[in-house]
Amino acid sequence: MPDKNNKNSHGLTYSPMRRWLSKFEVDLTDRCTWPMVCALTAVMTASVSLAQSGINTTPEIRAREIAALAPPSDKQELRKEEVKDMSVVMSGVEKILRSNIEKLLDIWQFHEKEIPSVARMRFMHRQAPDQIAAALRPYGYYRSTVEARLSDLGSKWQAVYRIKPGDRVAVKTASLKITGAGADDPEFKQLQQFAEENIRSGVELDQQTYGGIKQSILNTAAQLGYFESEFLANEIVVDLDSYTANVTLHFQTGERYRLGKLTMTQDVKWLSEELLAKYVELEEQEYFNASRVQEVQSDLSNTSYYRNVEVRASADDAVDRVIPVSVDLTHMNPKQYVYGVGYGTDTGARIRFGVTRRRLNKSGHHYQAQVNLSEIGYGLGVGYTIPTRDPRTDSYGFEFNIEEEDSVRKFRNIGIGGNYRYRDGLWFKTYSLNYQLEEDIEDESTSALLIPSLEWVRTSPAELEKRINVTRGNWLQLELRGASSDLLSDTSFIQAKVSAKKIISYGNGNRLIARASAGTTRVTDYSKLPSSLRFYTGGDRTLRGYSYNVVAPVDADNQVQGGKHLAEVSLEYEVPFRPNFSWAVFSDLGDAFDDKPNLRNGIGLGLRWRSPIGPVRIDAGRRLDDPSKGNWHLHLGIGPDL
Repeated sequence: MPDKNNKNSHGLTYSPMRRWLSKFEVDLTDRCTWPMVCALTAVMTASVSLAQSGINTTPEIRAREIAALAPPSDKQELRKEEVKDMSVVMSGVEKILRSNIEKLLDIWQFHEKEIPSVARMRFMHRQAPDQIAAALRPYGYYRSTVEARLSDLGSKWQAVYRIKPGDRVAVKTASLKITGAGADDPEFKQLQQFAEENIRSGVELDQQTYGGIKQSILNTAAQLGYFESEFLANEIVVDLDSYTANVTLHFQTGERYRLGKLTMTQDVKWLSEELLAKYVELEEQEYFNASRVQEVQSDLSNTSYYRNVEVRASADDAVDRVIPVSVDLTHMNPKQYVYGVGYGTDTGARIRFGVTRRRLNKSGHHYQAQVNLSEIGYGLGVGYTIPTRDPRTDSYGFEFNIEEEDSVRKFRNIGIGGNYRYRDGLWFKTYSLNYQLEEDIEDESTSALLIPSLEWVRTSPAELEKRINVTRGNWLQLELRGASSDLLSDTSFIQAKVSAKKIISYGNGNRLIARASAGTTRVTDYSKLPSSLRFYTGGDRTLRGYSYNVVAPVDADNQVQGGKHLAEVSLEYEVPFRPNFSWAVFSDLGDAFDDKPNLRNGIGLGLRWRSPIGPVRIDAGRRLDDPSKGNWHLHLGIGPDL
């Protein structure tokens, strides 16, 4: 006997043989290459189909059925004419609804593409109204209608769907509860408040919001260590007669797990246990928090000591809801070489080479040495670092530097000193003491200065990887330095500088970038203040439209001497025109001066490419204080936003 469950959409019963032939029939219509086999199959298919439906047939009817199913002859070119591109046109829905429809609509995958076959296209077209209705239901539309039309336009097929979503189902009742040990946790209380505000009696049903709340509850439970949590009830019941919905969401948190003993294993004895312990803030028996565990992974991975860090804290290993934590560390090659070539409009062609010894001993000491060469000078720097209280951010350092520049500024500098760096809340603070000898290359005068200094920097976002291509952030730097002629210095001075930058992004991807700097100097004998401690502006990162460091007071021979004070401000607006590329317009204003500022203005256009190491900036700037032609300057720069 035939299976009563095997019925088509008209209520007719299919036998297993009929189902097999139906599948073969699609293949036959799409691509039949052996006419005799196709014709025979067509006869069998037609006969079984008519017999199963209980319809009496005559030879003439069978002949017409066979003719309809038989493939075209060699003289026919119907298939070639019908297999062509198609377009899909939808109207009546907003962007978010259309996006979900496109994901579920099979025929959409062939939009502006060649169809696989006419039969397949017609089949997908017949399914389209049901698929569109299914795509609208998650947003509360249960009474949608679709007008569907398929047309042969000659050069291509066109499927048109005029959609009327109708009204959304209204929530009649909503029961939202979070119970258990975690019910009073701020994270769960915030989620419950959000759920009650968005799913309540009288509001339109949005299953996307409902699903998002469910997922957020599950994620929060996993994040906080409620590994025995469960939904006691979660359902939406829609009554199509009253066109209302009853929503139930009951969640039981269960008990919260704790962290147990932490064990750290190194493949070789690379760092002392005392130093490693400073990288870990987890305490035994504290409540589980995935973010806290992840911090251990991140902090150790961000060091230069280990190339692989594996942290395991799994509920599967728990005993009495206490999870042991294990950390496996694989050491990194202690020596690293760095090198690079580049070009900047301020420096010309440049190269650099350096070596870093990542680990010298079990106390984590390390050093670095680097040589920089460019068209305007060279530099050599050697530094030695000793981790201290918090090795992630705090250290003592010693430095030795040699630098020579032959551009607007012409000097040769030798310096030696030490510093202490540490984090204080959101601030990174550096206190330094440096002794430097600087020679003016032109007049061969030399100045000696013992300079104590401080630098405070605050950056948001704080994570290094988030400062490369920033959508929203800010940076603030405070600097103060000075010297006394009574203490190993040729002159007395005090100098302060404040620099800031802010980046704001808008919903359309546009960015506004603002920056400003201000500095001032008080000095007893300005002639003995070396060039490296005077203020200049002009160039890629200061005043575009002007050459590097040319904006400053000049002497009687019209040679740039540098100024006692600095004022700079800049506004830039970026508009994307394709992924990772944008146009920019900018206006820079500034001056380095001794008494009163004579603010210079540079404006221009730029191109931005968001590279993996930061934006590549190409700017064409024009100085407005010189109306003559040819006063455009090209500026090229690369580096992180903050």
